[in-house]
Amino acid sequence: MATARDVQVNPDTNEVSVQFTVHDEDLANYLAEYDDSEQVDVVERTLRVGMMTLQLSETTKDVEHVKREFESLQSNFEEEIEQVRDELEETFGEDGELDESLTEHLGEDGTLRDHIEDAFGEDGELTERLESVLGEDGSKIQDALDPDVEGTPTYRLKQEIRDIRQALEREAGREEERQQSWKKGESFEETLGNLLDTLVYNTTHEVEHTGDKEGEIPGRDVGDYVLTLGETGQDIVVEAKSEKDYYAQDIKDEMAEAIENRDAEYGIFVTECESYVPDKVGYFQEYDQEILCVALSADEDDDIDPGFLNIAWNWARMRTIQSHVDTGESVDTETIQAQVEEVRDSIDRFSSVKTKCSDIEETAGEIKTLLDEIRDDVRADLDTITSELSKAADS
Repeated sequence: MATARDVQVNPDTNEVSVQFTVHDEDLANYLAEYDDSEQVDVVERTLRVGMMTLQLSETTKDVEHVKREFESLQSNFEEEIEQVRDELEETFGEDGELDESLTEHLGEDGTLRDHIEDAFGEDGELTERLESVLGEDGSKIQDALDPDVEGTPTYRLKQEIRDIRQALEREAGREEERQQSWKKGESFEETLGNLLDTLVYNTTHEVEHTGDKEGEIPGRDVGDYVLTLGETGQDIVVEAKSEKDYYAQDIKDEMAEAIENRDAEYGIFVTECESYVPDKVGYFQEYDQEILCVALSADEDDDIDPGFLNIAWNWARMRTIQSHVDTGESVDTETIQAQVEEVRDSIDRFSSVKTKCSDIEETAGEIKTLLDEIRDDVRADLDTITSELSKAADS
């Protein structure tokens, strides 16, 4: 036991001062085993161990209390669950209130079944109303949807479809006439403008009539049309001529001025007749890879063939893009060179055959077929070249 107690506690400094005497044989024998210098530390540890043991004891009491309370709560909860289960069985069970109510209303002799039969059955109110509105077997609705009965929605739709079809046929006829039946009568410059409009229709390219506008050279309006490429934004100037006795140097001088005046990359000199230019110029002739001369008919009595302009346009477009791009690894230069040579050969054959058309009328049909084949070859070759060049333009 302990006597002469004196315990002082200072919570602010966490200091505990203890002065008392304990009379306990076990404690005295335990401390006697340590040196005098160690006995103070042993007493301090003994106090700490005792304090923690007391705290643990209090915690154990609290845990036991919580456990007893939880077991009591669990027991009460199980009783309430059992009560709810009994109530659910009474209401929703096999012989419960809900089962009896469903049997009463939806069973074989249920009242709701009778109501549904009265409303939707074969002789029900809904069937009678539908027959009054739609007719027997839907005859009235069938009449309303008959496209041959005037005034019905489907009749009106049929008329609208017919009107649209007729409008499309008229437009197709005008387009075919515009592309295949260019007759002389309007000025050659106007005819050329219509052909250029057709060439750029539904593409990213643009055409502008500039024949009445002053260009980069003060006081000069040379250069009738300017074609702007959708791929690169470059310009091609087009000059329309329907005059005789135009020589090669005249063509080069006028087109050089037109290119400068319209700040263009390339120029196309379009003459109405091949007979208006020297024989060495012919239907198709290029100068210095920046000027192209093309004829659209053999002489004044022949109709204009827009196919010549189509070839010239694709050739000029190919040359213009070629001057724009850096032909690096993305462009197959061997393919381009080979295709250019094939185009040149095709154009030479084209010009030769076209000239023969004016002299050999009896073989006109055969020659025309050959011309069409050559024209298709030229277009295919030019498309291949332009495709290769566009790769570099895009990169």
